[in-house]
Amino acid sequence: MDKKIKINISIAGKSYPMTVDAANEELYRIAAKRLDEAIAEFNRVPQFDSQDRLAMAALRYTIKFLHSERSVSLGDEDIEALEAIERRIRDYVKA
Repeated sequence: MDKKIKINISIAGKSYPMTVDAANEELYRIAAKRLDEAIAEFNRVPQFDSQDRLAMAALRYTIKFLHSERSVSLGDEDIEALEAIERRIRDYVKA
């Protein structure tokens, strides 16, 4: 069982205390840093307030996540196709 630790993550200038698995602490810190960097990129849009910047950064990362999810799905289809080919080869060798 992973040891739980208490950390504070800062996102958009606000601190969020949380309890996480010690093994995942670095992951949380990197994620918060990257999110802050993405938010900062939207500082160039003068009509955006802090909520708009956070929403756009969240949208960006959600799109990246969906692309990643889809590529994994395509990978699953490839694996299924390879398994079908493997079955056909085994059947052929047995014949």
